[in-house]
Amino acid sequence: MCGRFAQIDSEDKVMNSFDILQSEMMLEPRYNICPSQRIPVIIQQDGLRTLETREWGLIPFWAKEPNPLINARSETVVEKPSFRHAFRKRRCLIPASGYYEWAKEEGKKQPYFIRLKNEQPMAFAGLWEEWTSSKGETRRTCAILTIAANYLMQEIHHRMPVILTPLSGAMWLDHSGGRNSPEKLMLPFPADKMEAWRVSPKVSVPAFDNPACFRKLEKAEAAEKKPEPPEAQASLFT
Repeated sequence: MCGRFAQIDSEDKVMNSFDILQSEMMLEPRYNICPSQRIPVIIQQDGLRTLETREWGLIPFWAKEPNPLINARSETVVEKPSFRHAFRKRRCLIPASGYYEWAKEEGKKQPYFIRLKNEQPMAFAGLWEEWTSSKGETRRTCAILTIAANYLMQEIHHRMPVILTPLSGAMWLDHSGGRNSPEKLMLPFPADKMEAWRVSPKVSVPAFDNPACFRKLEKAEAAEKKPEPPEAQASLFT
């Protein structure tokens, strides 16, 4: 799954990288973004790409009561009633600088920060919906798509977000029904282009939102795994 992420790239970098024409928000660095919060999303409608906000936790438009869903499994998104309408009509991108996942080590949950090695702009494949309550309250919400983990992430968690680059992201936003099939983009990102390291357990606390979230823990500070050959260890975590 994907339950926490960070977005610290500048607004200019995100706007230029994803060819966004206008912004309806101020994009500020956020180091520990949590479900239910309002998050930046890239929307494309009538050929116009905008940077907007959505509440993280999708509520299907037909739901009688809100039951937010933060993730959508890519394997079932086309058929599942909660997501299939949004998948056809309301795909979006969620810009990110990296994300967090928790591994079970020595009987405890150890958080890791995961990002692209080259630190280039990336985004999660997302879906958004518009839900109106019986009292007329309208909420615009979103969810992040997940996929089976690549070999790097398998050491931490069995799922990971669907990560897109500006190029593949443009294909994801294309609702024209052309040759670009969004299903073809729902793949694990190449493991050799990613890196992960242990971070402080404090990231489990939503209020812990500052550059210290990314600080690499020394082995003595984190729960140690069983010894592995140096080659294997180096290939997994940097």
